[in-house]
Amino acid sequence: MWFLAWREIRHGRVRFGLTAVLVGLVAFLVFMLTGLAVGLGEAGVSGLQRLPGQVVVYSAGAEKTVSRSALPESAAAKIAAVPGVTAVRPLGQSMAQAGGLPVALMGVDTRAGGIVLDRTLKARVGDTLTLQPGGVRVRVAGFADLGSVQHTAVARVPLEVWRRTQPARPDAGVYLVDARDPAAAAKAIAAAVPGTEAVTKDAAIEAVPGYAAETGTVTMIRGFLLAVAALLIGTVFWIFTMQKEATLAVLRATGARARLLVGSYLLQVAATTALGVLLGFAAVLAIGAAMPAGTFSLPGRSAALSAALLAALALGASAGSLRRLLTVDPLLSLGRNA
Repeated sequence: MWFLAWREIRHGRVRFGLTAVLVGLVAFLVFMLTGLAVGLGEAGVSGLQRLPGQVVVYSAGAEKTVSRSALPESAAAKIAAVPGVTAVRPLGQSMAQAGGLPVALMGVDTRAGGIVLDRTLKARVGDTLTLQPGGVRVRVAGFADLGSVQHTAVARVPLEVWRRTQPARPDAGVYLVDARDPAAAAKAIAAAVPGTEAVTKDAAIEAVPGYAAETGTVTMIRGFLLAVAALLIGTVFWIFTMQKEATLAVLRATGARARLLVGSYLLQVAATTALGVLLGFAAVLAIGAAMPAGTFSLPGRSAALSAALLAALALGASAGSLRRLLTVDPLLSLGRNA
């Protein structure tokens, strides 16, 4: 089986090489779109993903938008009294300028003074930055992997400092809640605390403006591309099978079993697809490394899933040629028509 598959690949190395390049180009596009989907998604919501808590409590009418929400301090005690709630943390968030740098400014309940910036922002520890609006001067206390919100890097300050930048909104924006059962706690909080809307963190992330539409569009394009890849690969190997019918007829006439022919064929498809996927992955890694931060991210799990999908679709589409392999007439080896 291996011998037959390898011998045919060597004999038609140009043909199989070009097919591997075709698969590689498709794989490159699949990996690139996967990386863009993950990267753009993280740039939109990673700042919220890295916050503590499993439930987010908004003020009623905020439409699950942190910057539109305003809850009084008195709401914290009421939320903490709801059964199943284990911790309540206030959070304020707004778009701002920190020393001329655009940031998603988050006010958190902390005793640490100064401002903590995401590592993508350029500044030095000890620098003094002016926050706008408000004209509040703060010292850079350090850097951390804070992520971004709506493609803007996060900066965290103490809640009282954030309030000084938002004089019209003296209250916290939302409350982040730890709970033993997030879904049940969200329902209980909304029912027990008037003027609030509580959802799980996953639902809050999905509600970030533009996040669902942005990632959904890229995912849909990737799905169409996978379908096109399956069609292309299936068509190419169908043509290969038709071109070698005479050879297959000779093998059948000499007693070659169907298992041998099918196994050899599937090995050729698997080897060609694997080579193409590796070529596409290598090209994506090289180009992705040169792309701006916050636009491309290809975790190993996402890459493996995309490669597995592409390989499965290639093998599935190529299975259409199996019937041709199994029904080829041995009399073709004598020059007669089937």
